Amino acid sequence: MEEYTKKKPGYVSVISFVFLVIVIVIVIGLRSGGVLEYMITETEDISYAGTPHMVYRVVVKVEEIPLKEELEKTAIEIWENGNKEWNEFTVFMYLPDMDTGLVAYGVADFRPEGLKEFRIEEAALYGTKWESQKKGEAG
Repeated sequence: MEEYTKKKPGYVSVISFVFLVIVIVIVIGLRSGGVLEYMITETEDISYAGTPHMVYRVVVKVEEIPLKEELEKTAIEIWENGNKEWNEFTVFMYLPDMDTGLVAYGVADFRPEGLKEFRIEEAALYGTKWESQKKGEAG
């Protein structure tokens, strides 16, 4: 006589549901992957000679120096979230406790077609709590 394991009626449904939840969590994580939480501290319209130009100063909420790619993705999200109409749009990105009136750590420049340039200004870390965490240094 063959022995077999009798499955409970909802067993397959529970496994399918758990699998679906895992897939959804992964997709949401990938979709937002790399975008940092941030706070806009200042916006300034610096339009000139008929060229609309908006500047945002933002502080990213991090506990360690983020990857360049994370900062870039965050800047792109800010631009895509209602700022595409500007001929020139600049995002100055600061780490927590940095003076937003000084040099920004990350700078993103956009034009109507998208991101023109993104750069990291390592010098912005000098004299801040972030200086010891610079690339290649123990923190």
